[in-house]
Amino acid sequence: MKHAVQLILILFVGFISKNAKTQISFGVFADCQYCDCETLNSRFYRNSPEKLEEAIAHFNQKNNLEFVVNVGDLIDRDFTSFTPLKPILQKSNKTIYHLPGNHDFEVEPEHLEKVPKELGLSKMYYSLEKKGWMFIFMDGTDISFFSADKEKVKQANVMSEKLKAEGKPNYHPWNGGVGKQQLNWLNNQLQQAKSKNLNVAVFCHYPLLPFESHALWNQAEVIEVLNKYSCVKLWMNGHNHAGNYALSNGIHFVNLKGMVETENENAFAEVILNDSTIEIKGLGREEDRTLHIK
Repeated sequence: MKHAVQLILILFVGFISKNAKTQISFGVFADCQYCDCETLNSRFYRNSPEKLEEAIAHFNQKNNLEFVVNVGDLIDRDFTSFTPLKPILQKSNKTIYHLPGNHDFEVEPEHLEKVPKELGLSKMYYSLEKKGWMFIFMDGTDISFFSADKEKVKQANVMSEKLKAEGKPNYHPWNGGVGKQQLNWLNNQLQQAKSKNLNVAVFCHYPLLPFESHALWNQAEVIEVLNKYSCVKLWMNGHNHAGNYALSNGIHFVNLKGMVETENENAFAEVILNDSTIEIKGLGREEDRTLHIK
């Protein structure tokens, strides 16, 4: 009897340990877009630092959160806009992983090459592994009109004009594309995730689906790579401040709402991942979602 009780306890502890290892939580926010600028329509730029402060304070109180993700557009324009946000971000007791957004590059031309450093980025796209998941951080500004690389600006013009000629809704100059080198890197990361039996969550400033005016220029190419790997479960982005959602080929495409929108109501979220669900606990305007993993 004693041995039976011990065996049950061992199995129970093993079960708890397994669940602890396969669950991971993080905080996320999108489109803070601060600048010392007058309000434009529903964008209250000067209110963003207070909203960011609220989000960081909330995340700091949550001991279960492993890290925080900013999916892009920390500022709206002007290089000096980064300065007042730094002390707020430094209050975070968790690592913040940043992504570049189009507005982060709305700075004076002489400061373009300094933007990655302001976002704490030594690499523009990167990945990490934690508790059975691979987290991939993509650079949707790789090919763009606001690149400091003139060749990439030329590529941006070709991609945008082609989409416009085809009548596609996402031809706009405030979108961007992912270059061949980054696509190859993404494919290699997903191969590694598959070989290690890891689930995958991908973050990018730009949406892929639903396909609309904010979508990454070469979203079809990226989706083609993602669809080769059943381990990909989540694509999370900002850019479209209204938010959005789609499910395709077992991948949940979640577009977070923009923090800069509205005068007083915030928008950020906690995300809890496990083997069977993606649970999004929305704060402020952000929605609650329970998404099932297949």
